[in-house]
Amino acid sequence: ERAGTVLARMSDVADRIANMDAMGVDVQVLSASLVHQGLEWADAQTSLRLARTTNDWIAKAVATHPARFIGLGTLPLHVPSLAVGELERLMRELGLAGVAISTTAGGMELGDGALRPFWEKAEARGAVVYIHPGGNRDRRFKRFHLWNSVGQAFEEAMAISSLMYDGVLEQFPKLKICISHGGGYMPFYMGRIDRNYVEKANTRVNMKKPPIDYLRMLYFDSCVYERPVLQHLVDKVGADRVLLGSDYPVGETKPIEFVTGTEALSGAQKEQIVVTNAAALLGLANS
Repeated sequence: ERAGTVLARMSDVADRIANMDAMGVDVQVLSASLVHQGLEWADAQTSLRLARTTNDWIAKAVATHPARFIGLGTLPLHVPSLAVGELERLMRELGLAGVAISTTAGGMELGDGALRPFWEKAEARGAVVYIHPGGNRDRRFKRFHLWNSVGQAFEEAMAISSLMYDGVLEQFPKLKICISHGGGYMPFYMGRIDRNYVEKANTRVNMKKPPIDYLRMLYFDSCVYERPVLQHLVDKVGADRVLLGSDYPVGETKPIEFVTGTEALSGAQKEQIVVTNAAALLGLANS
């Protein structure tokens, strides 16, 4: 029953706008749910066809309600050559702001050398890249919905690790990457990671500065479910790197109040998170 409700809310634009109004959200970013619509199971041409269908749907929703929605497309990232072509199409022809990708691309980590053309294109086009896990299929995560409760945050930490350790952030410093759910576990255990950078030379072969500096090159959404976690995230990366996030329709039901009710944040920090950071990143700062 819950799954049916979630899927209906994902595709019902009128219901979505009504809920946005109730939450006080003026503009929402649309993207495919990679948990439900991942493409890695499909062959190259099937995955491209499904990606294009999804992207056309998102573009139509944005075009119908341009004041309320911004669109991020989806890609067959496990087929890098097709992913690069579709990224160009969805930005040039459909006018989408970027893409949402998972934490891996088939059997590849995000820092795999085969994905360098994708990252190069994303940087060149100024694409916003939103990273949200498509799930964790390791057998250890199958029980008790651990793939969701524990596995998603693990996936986010692994994605950030690959971006840092495999040199993506060093090679493409102008990338606009936002990590879902506040970056998962990564921002909360940087002390040990920084220690390894200092003590173990093989951890820094693709890095020219400490891991914390790369972490602060990323953006993070505010959908972290506990206000002390949001406060720690802000303390670690700065309020200017955190964007309002809801994970609609399954996450924060009152995303604005979640931020504004975090007492340790200043009024200026709350304004950054709720309004100005996302507006600047998505090119709405002067609208």
